[in-house]
Amino acid sequence: MNLAVQFAVALSSTAAPNPQPSTNAAAAGHAAGQAAETTSGSTAADIGSALGPTGMLLLLAIAVFAVYVISLSLHPNAKCGRCNGAGRHKGTIFTYAQRPCSSCKGRGTHPRLGRKLLFKQST
Repeated sequence: MNLAVQFAVALSSTAAPNPQPSTNAAAAGHAAGQAAETTSGSTAADIGSALGPTGMLLLLAIAVFAVYVISLSLHPNAKCGRCNGAGRHKGTIFTYAQRPCSSCKGRGTHPRLGRKLLFKQST
């Protein structure tokens, strides 16, 4: 806001009430009110226009990554694809025979790829 407008608003608001205000003080008060209205709050549209499309895309990517990391912390393991989470392999000729899954070592789960990459856990 202009310094002269601030002084005019301050002087008009601290002076004794005038039954007929001058046009300068009224214009200064009106300009100050408009400036206060335009800078008082920022909406999502204002923030979006300030960031631009690249900024919005970056903000979206950061949000998706944060959700993925939270998902990794809540569910760090995935079902083993070889044994379908059973932890055992059935024999091909003798189907009653079983052995522990060599991929998951009988656990039935594998660590998710993001867990291996981001948290450096080997098991």
